Amino acid sequence: MPYKFNFDLSNVPRQFFEDLIKASYKRNLHRRLAGSARTLVKKFKLEEITGLTFSDAISLVEDLIEIYSLNLLYKDKMKNKNKKALFLPHCARKYMDSRCKAIFDSSLSTYICQSCSEDCLINVATRLGKSKGYDVYVVPGGSCIPGIVRRGGYEAVVGVACGMELKLAAELIRNFNIPGQAVPLTKNGCAHTKFDLEELEKIL
Repeated sequence: MPYKFNFDLSNVPRQFFEDLIKASYKRNLHRRLAGSARTLVKKFKLEEITGLTFSDAISLVEDLIEIYSLNLLYKDKMKNKNKKALFLPHCARKYMDSRCKAIFDSSLSTYICQSCSEDCLINVATRLGKSKGYDVYVVPGGSCIPGIVRRGGYEAVVGVACGMELKLAAELIRNFNIPGQAVPLTKNGCAHTKFDLEELEKIL
């Protein structure tokens, strides 16, 4: 968990995420990023809603704007790609103990979802990804991605993770010269993390 703080954006109004996307459209120079982040933190009272300090809220929002900016940059390049991978965070599984029946494949460092819980976020996202033609990997961290991409010969990837992990993954994917899209977590931590399924479906 790269962030030194926990966050939960579950109770933040939907308009916040829409404004994030607008901010990413307008971002041309890095110096504008801090101003946009401050505006969003104050407008949506993120300190009050999330319990984050002002500086942590700024840091989180800056990362989110950067991620959405990268999504816009690579969106068109995702079209007409046949071999695609979806990377999901294992910490979003409903259970983090033996109640989760996922099988761990050590050769790829990925969990293989067994659909044991209908309401498990990973189960739902796995089915969604497969229905859209993606190979799905439930990984314990971003360091697993290069090996999987190299071995699978993927032409495009979609990743779900916290902002800092997504930024690191973007650097890794750039080295493979393939496009990617990202869905940031709305709640981080070591377990019971959350992300927006609706946003994931739009990207896929």
